Amino acid sequence: MTVLLVDVDGTLIDSFPGIRAGFLHALDSVGWPHPSDDVVSRIAGPPMETTLSSLGMADDTVREAFEAYMSFTRDGGWADASAFPGIRNLLAAWHNDGFRMVTATSKGEGFARAILEREGLMEYFEFLGAAEEYGTRRTKEAVIQYVFDNVDLDNEKILMIGDRHHDIDGAAAFGVPTAIVTWGYGTQPEWDDADFVARTLQELDQIVRNF
Repeated sequence: MTVLLVDVDGTLIDSFPGIRAGFLHALDSVGWPHPSDDVVSRIAGPPMETTLSSLGMADDTVREAFEAYMSFTRDGGWADASAFPGIRNLLAAWHNDGFRMVTATSKGEGFARAILEREGLMEYFEFLGAAEEYGTRRTKEAVIQYVFDNVDLDNEKILMIGDRHHDIDGAAAFGVPTAIVTWGYGTQPEWDDADFVARTLQELDQIVRNF
């Protein structure tokens, strides 16, 4: 039976409202101008410090803005999110049919657990693979390594499910194929690099069952 490595933001959870608000708060905290709406629309997924750095900030400014983002998130920004319609039923069906599921998210571990528990999704996962809010486990590749270090996946067939290029790249480092969902925050060029593309929950279900 396939083991599913599942991204959270943009795959299971629509967390963009809280991420957007925290991002803009972080920029305001260091007096940085807001980028275009097109840039803002693509911030969900990668580690926030990577996004801040990509704007051209100096390292000290990135650290200050990142701390402002984390403070905003801890103070309630994490809760401005909700599960995509139908996700809970799909996870329940996979769980009932014997699929093993673990998360592989760049979201901080505490925030990931809080939102998954609130939305009734955590019960379907045997392990929470997530980033550290502070620490070296920040990238998708590091998170997946953390999963491999803590979950027995020897000789298992594994599929990554995500919505962004960093899901594809992180999984590829371990020779794991990726199914990309289009209801998240990715774009067509990202989808073109995926092994599988699901535009609906039904398509994703068929990809998983036929993998």
